Formats: sequence, C-alpha cells, structure tokens
Amino acid sequence: MVSAKGLSNQITAVTSREALDRLFAEHSADAPFSGRLIGFVTDMIVPARYLAATRFTPVNFHPGPPEYPGLRAIEFAFRDRAVSYGVTAHAMTLPVDSGPIIGVNRFASSGNGSEDALRYETWRAAYALLLHLLPTLAAEAPLKRIDAEWSGKMCSDAAWRALQAEDVHTES
Repeated sequence: MVSAKGLSNQITAVTSREALDRLFAEHSADAPFSGRLIGFVTDMIVPARYLAATRFTPVNFHPGPPEYPGLRAIEFAFRDRAVSYGVTAHAMTLPVDSGPIIGVNRFASSGNGSEDALRYETWRAAYALLLHLLPTLAAEAPLKRIDAEWSGKMCSDAAWRALQAEDVHTES
C-alpha cells in the first residue's frame, strides 16, 4: 500500500488483494475510508463492498484508452495494430472499466513494435496522467467527468481466447 500524505486528503494505491483487505478491515459504508483509493495499472478488481466504504470516489488508471476496456487491452490493441493507444483514468464502478472517465492520455503507437514497447509507453503515459490529475485526486471535491466514453468492446480473457482459437482455426 502506498499513501501520499500532506495533501488535502490521503491518496492510497493498494498493490495487492491482501493490502486491500487489510485497508478495508477497518472500514465499511458506515465508517468509510477517508482518503481516495487508487488502482494504478492493476488487474485487481475492488469488491463492491469496498467501493461503498470510501468517502471519496475511488479512481482506476486503466492501461488502455476508452476503446479498449478490460483486462487484455494491450494485447487487443497490439493485435489490431492500433496507431494510437493510451491510458484512461476513471471512477471505479462495477462492472469493471465502466465508470465515468476523468482523464485520458493518448500517444502514437507504430503498431509494428513489440508488446513490451507498448507496455513501457503505457506506463509512461499512466505516470504522466497521474501527475496531471494529482491535484484533482487530492482535492475534497467531486471528480469532473470529461467528454469521453467507453467503447462497447470488452477486452476479456474469454474474448482473447476466442480470438486465439479463431486464429488457430483460420490457419488450419
């Protein structure tokens, strides 16, 4: 768990399910966590009971632009040879990667590089977006939604496996 103190409110990024469980062992909807919970480029899903036990809207930094919600965004974009990619900051809600978007940081992607290169650029973009949004995240004010919407496409393990199976079938 990482916390930024000395700001208007505490910002806490939890890096494991165990740390998340420890943090919320002391909090509930009746006694909410007083800071802001941040999910930063993680595949951890925060349970609804924890989302309800926060004073400030939790925010997720999703490693993909709004066109690629879900778990395997990078793999789908790489497969699509996307010429643009990015990261999305959004309010945490369930279902995953569906909450109001508060920030997007896009960058050009050659579509011909490696997945590792795309991951590296994604991390850089995520850190830049975090630094840009830090004053907003630390403020005791409602988050402001930007004019961006999630696509209807969901980048899930199941969808990825279906594409892999389709590729194998096509090659036969």
